[in-house]
Amino acid sequence: MVFLNSALAGRVLFDDGNIRANACINGGERSLHTFDSSQEKEIQQIAGDKSQKDQPLFVKSVARALAIINYVVKSPKPPTFTMIQEILNVPKSSLSYLLQELVQQQYLQFDSEIKVYYPGLQLIRIGATCINNSNFSDELWRGIKQLSEELGETTHAVMLEDRFVIFIAKNRGAKEVSAVSNIGFKLAAHATAGGKMLLSSLDETELDRRLATVELEKYTDFTITSYAELKSELTEVRKNGYATDNQANVPGGFCVAAPVYDKTEKMIAAISISVLAGKITNEYLQVLIQKVKAAAQNISTRLGKV
Repeated sequence: MVFLNSALAGRVLFDDGNIRANACINGGERSLHTFDSSQEKEIQQIAGDKSQKDQPLFVKSVARALAIINYVVKSPKPPTFTMIQEILNVPKSSLSYLLQELVQQQYLQFDSEIKVYYPGLQLIRIGATCINNSNFSDELWRGIKQLSEELGETTHAVMLEDRFVIFIAKNRGAKEVSAVSNIGFKLAAHATAGGKMLLSSLDETELDRRLATVELEKYTDFTITSYAELKSELTEVRKNGYATDNQANVPGGFCVAAPVYDKTEKMIAAISISVLAGKITNEYLQVLIQKVKAAAQNISTRLGKV
């Protein structure tokens, strides 16, 4: 969410495993090692440095396991074994054992095809218990499932972490747009409909803090890379109550997103529907906007928003 750090919603639909983190993201993506010095130091301290060499073996193992989880969750892209080993400086044999155990216990999931690690179901379940509304994940899941079944398109739910969105739930439609949307996967918020919806909830000071001094990733020729242009679009998003993404994230994909609010009227998530851009007409776009906004409003109402 990440909300993976403290508030990941519980029930998700892992599809049949065919969605992979592949070449849909390239070029402008941040490196896996683009942690600042304070973040890297924090993770290494969790893992345990040489000054902690007198710790009991069990304590070291726990510290290293927590550091691995922390790194995988915070990494801009799913890391490989080598990347985890390099940043944490854990012996390969120990790291191999810890990763196997974390995968077996479902704290991590391993993609054997591209050899990377993702946050696992246990983290999602644990995160769900941290949400004030205990029915959050159920209502979110039910809402996107109904929307997907009604229109036959793929739906997602995302939450905001810093300047990224995390995919927290998904229901596959009959014709899925090829995209990187594994549960727990992180994408730059400015390049997604759900991300722009969530960014629109931030005041100008907070928006500047997160985005004013960074280079906005370019995923396709349609991705907004100008902060001024992004702020202008967010103004329209606030006015309209929905956001769109026309091939900004993946070529050939079009998304419409709407906000989900909790009982305090805080925007806590966004749901979106993804279709092939070639299917979009003015009439169909209006249908998508109406249906997504209605679904998001229904979820918000069930969460207590008046």
